Amino acid sequence: MNRKKKLDNLMTLFGDEKKFIIDGYYRLRTIDDDTIELAYLVAGPCGDSIAHPKIIVSLIKSAPIGTKLIDMHSSPPLLLTRNDDNTAEIDRALDTLIQKFESSLCKQKNTKMN
Repeated sequence: MNRKKKLDNLMTLFGDEKKFIIDGYYRLRTIDDDTIELAYLVAGPCGDSIAHPKIIVSLIKSAPIGTKLIDMHSSPPLLLTRNDDNTAEIDRALDTLIQKFESSLCKQKNTKMN
């Protein structure tokens, strides 16, 4: 399944509010008609949520592309805006995060069945 179909499917299952599933919080929120934010969040020391990572995705073109990558849980924190030097890194991170969202749903389903 291609990235667009995967994101379309996830958009029906996740929303603006973060959802705790097994190992952390998952959120997929709409920023505007052409932009979404996909985020995996871990609990911070003061009850806050820390992006690990958060990726801003542009839906303007036929294939969604990550335009910003933020990971505040890594050391040092990672803040990338898409350019010629980091295209592959952001694309890889986006595909990994999509897979993490999909895996969390499988884990949640398996946990409920046991």
